[in-house]
Amino acid sequence: MCREDRGDGAVLRLTRAYVHARHAPADHNGTKTASLARFGNYEVRLVEFVRTCPTDATPMWLELYSHETQSAIDSCCRYDIDETLEAAEHLISIARHLDEE
Repeated sequence: MCREDRGDGAVLRLTRAYVHARHAPADHNGTKTASLARFGNYEVRLVEFVRTCPTDATPMWLELYSHETQSAIDSCCRYDIDETLEAAEHLISIARHLDEE
């Protein structure tokens, strides 16, 4: 999902992750996740939290996760698909860079 791949493929990848997260089993906190990309120990995930009000707009929450430390390194929340794609590309770039170090 590099910038040069932006377009229908990137939208499809994010859409698939969103659908997967919606139907994935929840973890012990009620959170659902789906991977967008992984580079070594670094993974960019789409995260869905338990919503308290189902009629609220659904945010797209992304996180850069380290499997080495088992914690999020960075995260962001977006409501717009274009902004979410831009944020995903940025986090993927960071994950790729961290893996190369």
